Amino acid sequence: MILNDQPNCFPDHVLVRVSSKQDGTVLDRSAGLHNTDIVNNRIQFCKRVDVSYNDVVFQRIIYDTRRSYCLIAETDQGSTTNFTSEVVADGLITDQLGVGLFLPVADCIATVIYDPAIKRIGLFHLGRHSTYANLAEKAVKHFACLGSKPEDLIVWMGPHAQKQSYRLEWFDRVDDESWQGFYENRDGGYYLDMAGYNTAKMQSQGVKKSNIHVSNVDTMNDENYFSHLQGNTTSRIGILVIMR
Repeated sequence: MILNDQPNCFPDHVLVRVSSKQDGTVLDRSAGLHNTDIVNNRIQFCKRVDVSYNDVVFQRIIYDTRRSYCLIAETDQGSTTNFTSEVVADGLITDQLGVGLFLPVADCIATVIYDPAIKRIGLFHLGRHSTYANLAEKAVKHFACLGSKPEDLIVWMGPHAQKQSYRLEWFDRVDDESWQGFYENRDGGYYLDMAGYNTAKMQSQGVKKSNIHVSNVDTMNDENYFSHLQGNTTSRIGILVIMR
């Protein structure tokens, strides 16, 4: 865990921590989802920040052509690893103190949304698929349906593949008006500004720009983090959030 890469935009009773390579991978797709050694890495990372792994909800991301990539699950103590091994969802939300949310990620944007007015927190996986599915916009709408005012929300986007690095060979949204200004066609490919696009989507729902904080860590160029796009297709860092 690198201290300088941790967010400082949340109040003291909200803990948000991001692991790094030195903490070991919290997911290894070649070893199985809940391999003993990998789970131990999760346990030890949680322990370092004074959280029990039994008190966290492990978020599992599934890639499948039949999925919508915008599934949001409301979770509580019954969803924690003390009772169930995982919750399959693209976003997790809880209003319970002491219930942590835990997401393995590499290159995609782990995004925390917190409402200080009603003390509710969410953790969202904004990868390419879920970004195309407008999960960021739907997350804000979900908070609003639960009683939040978008202007109260505080957002943090974690380390991810930044716009100068995230290159696609093809991009089928070039004619989509909402993507104008968030991609660049150069060097025979398309470079996406995922954070910029998702920021705009949340702002369109009333989230203040000043309340959206984006990590400047580029996982594709920082040796402290795993990068799927740079060839490490099995390893993941972990994002942990909890209200105390």
